[in-house]
Amino acid sequence: MNRQTASSKLPLARRGVSTGGAALARGVEFAAGAVMLLQWLALGAWAYSWLTSEAQGTAGMPPLGHDFRVYWTVSWITTHLGALAAFDTATLGALQHQFFPAYTETGRWLYPPTYQWLIQPLSAMPYRWAYGVYASVSVALYAAAVWHWRSQARWPWLVVMAFPGLWIAMMAGQNSVVTLLLMTVALSCSASRPLLAGVCGGLLVIKPQFAVLLPLWWVCGRQWRALLTMLLTGGVCCALTLAWEGWSLWGAFFTSVSKFNAEVVQQGGGGIWHAMPTIFAFARLHGATLPAAYALYGAVAVPSILFAAWLWATGASLSLSVAAAIMATLLSQPYLLYYELVWLIVPLLCLGAPNVGDRASAIRPPDPACSSDGLSAWLGGRLLAAIWLLPLQAYLAALWTPMGQWGVVLLPALMLMIVCRARRPALSMPA
Repeated sequence: MNRQTASSKLPLARRGVSTGGAALARGVEFAAGAVMLLQWLALGAWAYSWLTSEAQGTAGMPPLGHDFRVYWTVSWITTHLGALAAFDTATLGALQHQFFPAYTETGRWLYPPTYQWLIQPLSAMPYRWAYGVYASVSVALYAAAVWHWRSQARWPWLVVMAFPGLWIAMMAGQNSVVTLLLMTVALSCSASRPLLAGVCGGLLVIKPQFAVLLPLWWVCGRQWRALLTMLLTGGVCCALTLAWEGWSLWGAFFTSVSKFNAEVVQQGGGGIWHAMPTIFAFARLHGATLPAAYALYGAVAVPSILFAAWLWATGASLSLSVAAAIMATLLSQPYLLYYELVWLIVPLLCLGAPNVGDRASAIRPPDPACSSDGLSAWLGGRLLAAIWLLPLQAYLAALWTPMGQWGVVLLPALMLMIVCRARRPALSMPA
C-alpha cells in the first residue's frame, strides 16, 4: 500500500487534522449551507417579484438573468431582422423595452459573431423557458468544471456548489460559467489530452479577451499540440462566421467594442467602475488620470503574467500552474465585472490540492500545532474564506457603492498566496 493510500485511511488526528479541525470543517459546511439557502431565497424572491411585475405591468423590476435578456433579444433580432441589426443601439433598445416592459434600462451587445451565432436559437423558446434551460445547463457545466479539482482538494460538494460566484453569474444571466469550463479544461488537460484542451481554448473566441494569454502558457509549457489545436479551432469558428454574415458583422463588433471602451470603461459611463473589482477601476474612481490608472493596472498585471509564465516554463505542479494562470488572466483584465469572479472557485480548489499543501486544504486549515507557521496558516485560511465570499461582496458593492470593491485587494492577495506556495516546499504529510 503506498503512502498516499495508507494516509487516507488513518484517523484524522494522525493525518494532521485535529478534532478541532474536523469541527471547523463541519462548521464551514454548515455556514456554506446557510449561504446557499440565503442565495436561493433571494433568487426565489427576485423571480416572484419579476413575474408579478411583468403580469401587472409594474415598472422597475429587472428580469431574472438581466443580461440574459440581452442575449435572448439579440437572438430574436438575428433571426427576424438580421445579425447586423443587433449592433444598432436604437433597435436593440426598443426591442428590449417591448419584450421586457417592466425594466426600462437597456443593455448593449458587445460580443463577437462567434457568440452571436451560438445563441441564435435562444428565442425559439419563450424567455422564461430559455432562462430555465440556461440556469440548469449552467449548474451542470459548473459541476463539470470543478469536478477534477474538487476531488483533488476533497472539498465537500456543498461548499463547492454554495460558492456565491455560481449563483451571482446565474442571477446576472451571464456566460461566465461557460468560459470557466472552457478555461479550466484547456489549462488542466493541455498535457494529458491536448486535443480536447486545444478545442476548449479555441472555443474561447466567444469571449476572446480571456483567451489571449493561453498561447503564452502553452508556449512556456511546450504544449504545442494544444496550441495548434486552439489556433485551428479558433480559426475555423471565425471562418464559419465570415461565411455566415461576412466581414461587416465583425466590423460592427470592433466598432461597438471600441466605442464602449472609450465611453464606458475608460470614462466610467453608467457607473460601471463600481461593479469592477479591478485596480484600473479603483484608480479611476479615485481621480487617477487614464495613463496613471493603466500604469497601476500594469504594475499588478505584468508581474502576475510573468510569474504564471515562469511556473509553466519550469514545470511546476499542475495545480499551481492552473491557479496562477487563471488569476493572471483575471488580473490582466482592466474591464472585469463581478459575475466573472465565478472563475475563483478553481484557484481555491487548486490551492487545496495535495501537491500544494496539506491534504486538509483551505476548508480544513492545518492545525497550528501541526504547521511550521501557525500564523501564516491562520491568515491563509481567512484569506481563502474571504475569497470564497468575494463574488457576493462584489455584487453587493455594485448595488451599494460606498462598500467598495474588496477584490481590488483580495485578488492580488490570492496571487501572492500562490507565489508563496510556489516558493516553499509543499507541507509533508505526517506519518
